[in-house]
Amino acid sequence: MLIVKEWKKIVFSLMFVLYVAVTVAMYYTQLGGELHTPEPEPAPGMSDYGTEVKEDAAVIMPAATEELLREYLMGYYVTYPFFYKEVKLKENDEARMAEILGELTGLSREELDGYTDFRDSGYDITSDENGNPVYTYRGAVYPEYEMQPVTYEHFRELMGEVDGMLGGNSSYALKSLVNTFSRVPKTYETALAEYQTMMQPANLGKAYTRLYCDYMGIILAVIPVFAAAFLWMADKRAHMQALVYSRKISSVKLVCIRYFALVSVMMLPVVLTYLHMIVKVEGLYPGQSISWLPAIGLGLYWLLPYVLSVTAVAVFLSELIGPMFAIFVQCIWWFLSLQESQLVGSITRWVLLLRHNRLGGEEIFARQFGDFLWNRGFYLVLSAVCLMLAVLVFDKKRGGAFARKERWSVACKNIFRNRKNKSAA
Repeated sequence: MLIVKEWKKIVFSLMFVLYVAVTVAMYYTQLGGELHTPEPEPAPGMSDYGTEVKEDAAVIMPAATEELLREYLMGYYVTYPFFYKEVKLKENDEARMAEILGELTGLSREELDGYTDFRDSGYDITSDENGNPVYTYRGAVYPEYEMQPVTYEHFRELMGEVDGMLGGNSSYALKSLVNTFSRVPKTYETALAEYQTMMQPANLGKAYTRLYCDYMGIILAVIPVFAAAFLWMADKRAHMQALVYSRKISSVKLVCIRYFALVSVMMLPVVLTYLHMIVKVEGLYPGQSISWLPAIGLGLYWLLPYVLSVTAVAVFLSELIGPMFAIFVQCIWWFLSLQESQLVGSITRWVLLLRHNRLGGEEIFARQFGDFLWNRGFYLVLSAVCLMLAVLVFDKKRGGAFARKERWSVACKNIFRNRKNKSAA
């Protein structure tokens, strides 16, 4: 009956109520718009069919070169290590940057540094006769240049060097180069073909599942740590460690039961919101046959590793050091992963947060499917390793391995509390 007790302890806690509230709020606020109206079929003659990313050297090279020239003339470069950052280079790096620009544009450093007519694009604000603001767009002004005959392979090498001088996480990084500088307008034929691919019975359910997993993954990559930490803090505050350690049940069984209780309860609102999405999508396409079995398998393999790995890391770190440390580590890990991710196509072998914020894009996901399988498998293995480490630490604690450290910590707290009380008196 231990599993039932753990379920009750979690379900009737304030932390679980907050967990459900955050999960449901994320679902309704982020996915609600796509569930109100069906995806429209592209019609001929529309002014905008969206954009697509193509690795076209004829588009990437001039666009990236112009942006690099703009930032050189402005005197700083923008990167995103964790947030927006303006980078100013040292003299030797600035000289090398001028050489790279010279190799791409044919302009010497003297011509670059001596150009005084540079103007960035933007809007000029004036007022009409009634005092209302009037916005007038002004185009950028650059020195005249012609792209030099540089191969695309060498261009990528130069952009990698530029990104290295800027400290990484710039628009010129090889992982960002295509997505940043090679967005081109979709044609009607491309948009229609993508729509028809998405509307196939085997793909429509997976399309909505990918979008659902993109949004829900953002929170499932971090909030399970709070539920796990709460459970460990609740035992500590109630002084339950001695009682738990003295149970006859094995360490493996006890830790695994608590872990299973956490995971199963936290998956409950995920399952319910996903079922709600299925009902809504069926209502959007009443005459469309939708195969949900592959979609459900995709969603389970996408989201379950989040809950398993984050909970396992939280259990291990809470048992080893403390719940607050587990929360701190997981929040930092989540924040760094969120900063590195892109909205669409941000699927690699090791990143924590997978992103595919697009209802279509079947071909993009298909190209990255191998990395997707590897990534989710890795986090399943990580969860198993962390769970085994948590069992090991728990078993050592039951044997008194950390008793001296804990007694010293309690003694220090008591000394500090006594001194504080004397000072107050």
